[in-house]
Amino acid sequence: GGILDDRELYRSVSDVPKNIDLVVICVHAEAVNGILEECGEVGVKGAVVVSGGFAEIGDEGVKRQDQLIRIAKKYDMAVIGPNCVGVYSPPYVDTFFLPSERLVTPPPGNVAVISQSGGVLVDQFFSKYAERKIGVSVAINVGNKAVIDENVLLEYFKSDPRTKLITIYLEGFREKEGALFLRKAAECFEKKPVVVFKAGKSEYGRRATASHTGSVMTASSIASAAFKQWGIIEAENEYEIITFSKVLSFRLPSIRRGDVAILTISGGHGVLCSDLCAKYGLNLVEFTEEEQEEMRRLLNPSAAPIASLRNPIDLTGSLVDNDVEKVAEYLMKNEKVEAVILLMLPYPPTISMQLGRRAANIVRKYKKPVVAYVPWVQKYQMIVEGFELNGVPVAHTVEEAVQMIKALKLKGEAETRINRGLCYAGLPSVG
Repeated sequence: GGILDDRELYRSVSDVPKNIDLVVICVHAEAVNGILEECGEVGVKGAVVVSGGFAEIGDEGVKRQDQLIRIAKKYDMAVIGPNCVGVYSPPYVDTFFLPSERLVTPPPGNVAVISQSGGVLVDQFFSKYAERKIGVSVAINVGNKAVIDENVLLEYFKSDPRTKLITIYLEGFREKEGALFLRKAAECFEKKPVVVFKAGKSEYGRRATASHTGSVMTASSIASAAFKQWGIIEAENEYEIITFSKVLSFRLPSIRRGDVAILTISGGHGVLCSDLCAKYGLNLVEFTEEEQEEMRRLLNPSAAPIASLRNPIDLTGSLVDNDVEKVAEYLMKNEKVEAVILLMLPYPPTISMQLGRRAANIVRKYKKPVVAYVPWVQKYQMIVEGFELNGVPVAHTVEEAVQMIKALKLKGEAETRINRGLCYAGLPSVG
């Protein structure tokens, strides 16, 4: 008991005079279950167990975690953890216990994050989301997921009005948990996409997973096939999960074929982007001589003679804002083009800092996805914001821009499977 920072302290949960919505337990593992029992006795319905020392440490910890599960079921108590940092739900709940000067938090937004790892959540999601201005509705580190797991959270987020996209860092499933996960994720997809980054794909990774959260790993090839069948978008690495999060949070239309046009100010960037499109399974639209001539007639007299209009479409450093607007609109109207990548290098003196807003105002009139690459530095934030405030996501690198289009193609493939009912043809065992 006593006073700390002008707040009254209590010796036990039962001494607190008010009804308690949530208890955060951060004590030695041996003391956790006694406190959890007391929480149940006084009617607490929610707890976050930060403490480690449960199933992830082996036999003794498994017994301790089994007891925790029994207590939670006895009192019908929702328990996050153990072995986690808990819940971040701005502006209501933050159980992370991390100093504000050390923690970078993303802005509020429409992306829900579920992570088995607290470290991955704080670093790979929070830091990268903050850098790229990806907003979060709720973020939860489930840790050992003794009581509340991904399946329970998918059911909740499916109806959460703040959440439009669900992203998951996954290490493994408990026995028979995987099949239910697939079904829950497929049900969510009818309202909002589910993106998964599954770690522990190597033998080393599988061993590390067992000691980290006590999860049982599924062979990566089986898991990937199951994800694809059930309409779950899988990110292959830590970079794709961030890029996919960004583009899907913008809720752009999906694509099916992967037919892309590249509109660039720099020929070299166009070459880089072309190679990356091939790497990620996208196709460059081939324009006829007639179509190239139609585009050339749209350009100013300085750019028209020297622009390369095959695809990539290189407007060169002689362009002006109006050239980007006119060619972008031409591509939006061209039925062969499913998506457009804009590589907007703001170096030529003939273009203005209004380029992002002007180009975005053109393409937003059409139901066709457009993503952009602009050097992500403070000097060019006016261009970046001109795009993003008008519905065009801006990538940090050329490769990220291409990954964004890949995500929209994967979303299109998932929609096709869900709409045709292909995912329900059979339920694979992934538990």
